[in-house]
Amino acid sequence: MKTIGYYRLLIYMRHFQCKATPRNFLPRSKFSAIVALYNFDREIRLLTFNAIEKLEVALRTAIINPLAEQHSPHWYLDPSHFNDDIKFHNVMGKIIKDAGVSKGLALTHYYDHYDSPVLPPIWLVCEKLTFGALSHFFAALRIDRRKIVGRYIWSYPEHLLVSWFHSLNHLRNICAHQDRVWNNPITVLPPEAHKAYNAEFAAPTSFYCRAVVIQLLMRELGLNGWWRECLLALLASCTHVNPRIHLGFPDNWHTRPAWA
Repeated sequence: MKTIGYYRLLIYMRHFQCKATPRNFLPRSKFSAIVALYNFDREIRLLTFNAIEKLEVALRTAIINPLAEQHSPHWYLDPSHFNDDIKFHNVMGKIIKDAGVSKGLALTHYYDHYDSPVLPPIWLVCEKLTFGALSHFFAALRIDRRKIVGRYIWSYPEHLLVSWFHSLNHLRNICAHQDRVWNNPITVLPPEAHKAYNAEFAAPTSFYCRAVVIQLLMRELGLNGWWRECLLALLASCTHVNPRIHLGFPDNWHTRPAWA
């Protein structure tokens, strides 16, 4: 109670209390069970954050490599690669804010040795951008450029990738700021459904449909088995968690085609 705090634990206490006033605890409720539920929520946030971090690195690489190879290390300075001038200037504003001043040895080296172009090459720029900034960078590109970036790693349509990266960035922020994943509908930025897996997106506010997005993106990184097995173990680790009710996982979810 001293290190976590009453208010943070309160939402997990509700699971062990009567729904009617007064909110008395149910018989045989234990404080250790409340802490176990809290720890489960913490662990699923950490696991999800870890998974999205891997996808963030992959997206960063996909933005850096193919277009730099086809054009130049400073291709992003050319507005012709973007949907329109407004999106181009929005992206540039973010880049100037995040990478336009000396941060770290690599950027310091660039500014110490080069006067032109005024901004560093794409690989230094992208290393300084957050996942949210990267997802907006990707979305701002021309469709043909998005296809090049997307196909560097993934086989999904570019419009799905735009939706999925925006959705996962919001989920990442939930995890980073210690918000609740357990038993908490996510109403912001639901991921667009993949036609081949429509059933997995039937509950757009659920954690489950976002877990499916991570799974589908992980496939082409060769990490889909890691994500599936980690989730299986974690969901089985806390007897107070009902995966269907609290997170939207259907029965035998790990045997469905999306999880192969």
